[in-house]
Amino acid sequence: MKSPCDPSLETLPAPPKVGDDNRRDLPRSGRRIPAWGEPALLVVAGLGACAYIAAIDPNSSSAYPQCPTKLLFGFDCPMCGATRAVHSLLRADLAGAIGHNLVFVIALPFMMYAFIAWTMTRMGRPMPPIPMSSKWLSVPLVIVLIAFTVVRNLPSGRFHWMNSASN
Repeated sequence: MKSPCDPSLETLPAPPKVGDDNRRDLPRSGRRIPAWGEPALLVVAGLGACAYIAAIDPNSSSAYPQCPTKLLFGFDCPMCGATRAVHSLLRADLAGAIGHNLVFVIALPFMMYAFIAWTMTRMGRPMPPIPMSSKWLSVPLVIVLIAFTVVRNLPSGRFHWMNSASN
């Protein structure tokens, strides 16, 4: 066992201090990405994905992968139908989007706010994030997602329109 006064331990660099790590200032491959770089790349990727979804109808094309949950277990997961909902929203068909995935349509403004808050924080203008770590928000959200999954997979009845295959 080495003693705490071992001189070989003094040559090791000090670990970074907690809270001092600012990811946007870390060099990547010898160069720095500006604070707006990653958000801009995500916007470009999202616009590209939206252009693809608008051009190729997911309702009638096999160009999209099938949901792994649907493929393996045969039922709709909470996100089944989200691509078709995006297609409907890009065509200004809110009713169609709701029919494909109600929860996704409701969650979309919150996801947009979370992205904007993240971007503004990276740009040095912090916005309050959505408090997902709070049990008062995360537990009801999980309950809603489980209930939505169960209701949309009922074989028939009043809520059959929530099944992603019904539209």
